[in-house]
Amino acid sequence: MTSYQPSGCGIFGVLRKAWATKIRGLDIIKAIERVRYRGSDKGAGFAVFNLEGLPQYRIKVFVEGSAAVDDIYKAIESCGLRLASGRVERSGNDKVHSLELRVYSDNIARLKKVVRDLNVVLWKRGVGRIYASGGSLDIYKGVGYPSDVASSHNIESVEGDMWLAHTRQPTNSPGHYPYWSHPFAATDIAVVHNGDLSSFGANMEFLESRGWGAFVGTDSEVIAMIFQELIDEGLDVEEAVEIMINPSRRLQALDPRVDYIYRNARLDGPFSVVIGYNSGDDLYMIVIADRFKLRPIVLGEDGERIYAASEENQIRELSPTARVWTLKPGYYMIASLKRGIISYGRPIEEVETFSSPPIFMPQNGFDIDARYVGYKDLDEEIARIAKGKRVIRVANVMGHRYIGISLPRRGLSGLRIELFGVAGNCLANLNENNHFYVFGNVGDDCGDTMHGGKIVVTGDARDVVAQTLQGGKIFIGGNAGNRVGIQMREYRDKRPYLVIGGGVDNYLGEYMAGGVIIILNSRGRSEPAGYYIGTGMIGGRIYIRGRVSPTRVGLQPSKTEMIRFLRAMLLVGYLDEKALDEMLGLSYIELIERLPGEASRYAKKLYEERVGMPSYEYRELMDDEIKELLPIMREYSEDLGHNYLDMLSDRYTVITPHKNLAEPN
Repeated sequence: MTSYQPSGCGIFGVLRKAWATKIRGLDIIKAIERVRYRGSDKGAGFAVFNLEGLPQYRIKVFVEGSAAVDDIYKAIESCGLRLASGRVERSGNDKVHSLELRVYSDNIARLKKVVRDLNVVLWKRGVGRIYASGGSLDIYKGVGYPSDVASSHNIESVEGDMWLAHTRQPTNSPGHYPYWSHPFAATDIAVVHNGDLSSFGANMEFLESRGWGAFVGTDSEVIAMIFQELIDEGLDVEEAVEIMINPSRRLQALDPRVDYIYRNARLDGPFSVVIGYNSGDDLYMIVIADRFKLRPIVLGEDGERIYAASEENQIRELSPTARVWTLKPGYYMIASLKRGIISYGRPIEEVETFSSPPIFMPQNGFDIDARYVGYKDLDEEIARIAKGKRVIRVANVMGHRYIGISLPRRGLSGLRIELFGVAGNCLANLNENNHFYVFGNVGDDCGDTMHGGKIVVTGDARDVVAQTLQGGKIFIGGNAGNRVGIQMREYRDKRPYLVIGGGVDNYLGEYMAGGVIIILNSRGRSEPAGYYIGTGMIGGRIYIRGRVSPTRVGLQPSKTEMIRFLRAMLLVGYLDEKALDEMLGLSYIELIERLPGEASRYAKKLYEERVGMPSYEYRELMDDEIKELLPIMREYSEDLGHNYLDMLSDRYTVITPHKNLAEPN
């Protein structure tokens, strides 16, 4: 379909393995066009790397007006670079032309300095801008959808070892000039990203302090420049990434000296980023996500390639049987052409718990083949079939969004809708009385503000499952992502249930006000849930099979803050030296149960009134709990085709709202 639904940028990256053939541009076009709806006609682009490179260095320049072309040639040569060839690669209707130059230079360091210095001159004069340089990298970008840019540059016929692609939804910069289209680059480095850097000002200060200038004003450009600067200062790839990722001070700390020196090189804000880099003897694809995981990114691998994408359907378009998993919040994946995957973006034992590839074609026939139906039209097709059937089977679902949202206003209820493949974002939002069965995986924001009915997913779910779930049941067979079950609620006897067979990431049950969440961890993660479980919850219950570390519950004060508090309690006489020694190093959840009266009261006053710390227990389920959960687990077992009832006899970490936040003065 040619229409789109504004959604935030779409990104894609793919790197071949050492033994695999080069990747065709046609494949990259297919993958990024899968999320055409994430972008607009305001910009798109592609970056391609070939490790063997060129005999000369390539420089790509946007030029304002034909008269400036000769000025660019003269400027290049005046900087000491010898011009081998030059051509107008593309003449733009907006009077911005693209030049491709081939130059000779003594070494790559000299090329980097020339590009940096020349861009300051060109940008200030309003003549143009160098937007790519190096021996292995070529970039094609402009104004339009990805297919428009691809067509104008004949990208279908280009081959490469690594590709990045982007479709743009402009936020903070103009959308009518190609300067602001992605990818952005430094020498032999390319970046595509989705999101906004709240650290942009600090990041620019870091670069300016090291001689960079004349910024276009886009986050991706700053990321590319920072990465080049860190590498040029002698850091290796992983060291540079660990600085940029800006790890939580609660969970991970850099070396204090390094942390201080590079404090303004850290990235903050909502982002997902893919970086391509040629080190000279290897190609690297680097994928990072902010520590709150506020922008989507999924990863994949098959026998020949390694993938990164905004949505799973992009990977499935090229590799239906690839292994797919998500990047852990605040983590990174690093892969190289020669070494394969170096860092998976989460512990490998967690990667192995993600579900098998989805089923796209049912064995016993289907009513709708979604390959031939756009995402905006699928509900209409379901409604048409529903005139004569109550069970509707949809084959080849490939990232279709908003399935089922319009059914309540169409007056359709009591349907069983079976979806085979990868269901897209916002499945069954506002569902009231229909049952959805997904034989595969589902995207973000599944079951948002659902009032009744049921969703069953045999595979994995991504982020923000069951947001403000108010009624009905959501059953996930595999893993779920970040911010699962946030703001769940219940009213009188209308209690929602969310059951997840695998594990989850951070912020489970954040601001939960009612309902029940059960995490079975049937796939054996060492940690079945991430951090900040039950933060701000005021109602409901969370059951996690197995023992969860108390450090993962709530928004707890840091260890440094707790040590200062304990020492203050010692000074005022509420603790003695022996008690202090025994309590140093404990998490807040462990500590609060051991503090004597006055010290405990002060701790609750300081920390729990401000945030709302949930209660933590590790125990067997009580009789009344088993009585309530038994029919839910029986239904879950029937829907998922496996008996989970015995798990009710295991021990659970039980998270509930704290009943006594603080005693009155």
